[in-house]
Amino acid sequence: MTSDERLVQRQEPTMPLWAKLHSWLKGEREQVPDGSAVAKAIDYSPKHWTASTHHLGNGRVPLNNNHLEG
Repeated sequence: MTSDERLVQRQEPTMPLWAKLHSWLKGEREQVPDGSAVAKAIDYSPKHWTASTHHLGNGRVPLNNNHLEG
């Protein structure tokens, strides 16, 4: 696939799922006490949201960083 084709594939089916996940995380976070292990775990994703979803706006960005880890 070209990067433009990948971008379309990423945006159409997955962008709504990422939006649902973001909403769910915010809702769950409101239900747990600050400082708890669960709160810390939930807080991790929103803090890294921009980096985690960068692939949704750029078809050239790989879905993982395995090429860097090897």
